[in-house]
Amino acid sequence: MHSTRTRFRRGLIALGVVTFAAASLAACAADDSGSAAADELTSVGLQTNWILNSTWAGSYTADEEGYFEDAGLDVDILTGGPNVDFMAALSSGQALAAFAGFTEPATLNQDGGDFVVVGTLYQASPLAFISAAEDGITEPADLEGKRVGVSTTAMSVWEQFSSVAGIDTSTVELVPITTGPEALVAGDIDAYLGFSTEGPALLESLDIEPEWFLLQDYGYGYYVNVYTVRAADLEDDTKREQIKALLKADLEGQLAMIEDPAAAAQLTVDLHGQELGLDYDTELFTAESASQLFYSPTTEEHGIGYMGGDEMTVAMETLNMILGTDMPLDGSGYVDMSLLDEIRAEDPGFGILP
Repeated sequence: MHSTRTRFRRGLIALGVVTFAAASLAACAADDSGSAAADELTSVGLQTNWILNSTWAGSYTADEEGYFEDAGLDVDILTGGPNVDFMAALSSGQALAAFAGFTEPATLNQDGGDFVVVGTLYQASPLAFISAAEDGITEPADLEGKRVGVSTTAMSVWEQFSSVAGIDTSTVELVPITTGPEALVAGDIDAYLGFSTEGPALLESLDIEPEWFLLQDYGYGYYVNVYTVRAADLEDDTKREQIKALLKADLEGQLAMIEDPAAAAQLTVDLHGQELGLDYDTELFTAESASQLFYSPTTEEHGIGYMGGDEMTVAMETLNMILGTDMPLDGSGYVDMSLLDEIRAEDPGFGILP
């Protein structure tokens, strides 16, 4: 955000020189004050786990609207992507917090890492089976007898989900794909495993009416884009306050994005559209679809970002299935909601979803 300072001159001739000198001194004082205020901001990194599209529109909004600055922070939003080790930025201290999937920090913790999850963007995973609406695939049983596209890296997801959802896999023809709807558009498959925040918009851009269902609605799912920090930082009084300030300010940006996804999508395109070839309509669909994933009975009770209830149980069951672990289903030892509890205690009106 940029502020505009307007200087006034009074035209009293007798006091012109004095007035001008006083105004100049006041301007210098104002500039010095502004510089001092800027110098007082603490520079921190917020690492994303994917490219800078409208998945992070709430964070851009927090920056644009001055929520980070009001929290005393100068936040560098760091890009992720297929070739970025986003957890390394957190491990090294380049980032104070990182958006991660629910599985990555837990996996690293098994190998000696010490990461803690302190909040989440979405209450449900956007993992979905996506198809053309005309094919009538609206639930897991509808995948039977169909050609289903799954990337090689997601085969374990298919195996676990099909078991949980009771799909007769002997009737399903699995087709290895990369990512995206290309195979569906080409007619090589009937449905594919993708993200509800992206795939349907791409189909619509090709004049194909999309249909999809979330895996989480059928017992398999976990939080994605969770706020992850180092346990050591959470135990350090200074770092803990910085994390809390960052968490609250970023969630304020998410609330603003939910209120006005069109503005958030436009901001995304303005910031990163030329570099990444982002399309406004696609980014708007992503923002609107993502907005729906913030809601759950847990957030109705505790506010945005909170993790608990049935969503936590499903997430931990899924996590244990993926990792072969037996972690507590309430997330204790891995998920820490104390910062959000403190934020709500200090500001009871914070976090109410629109």
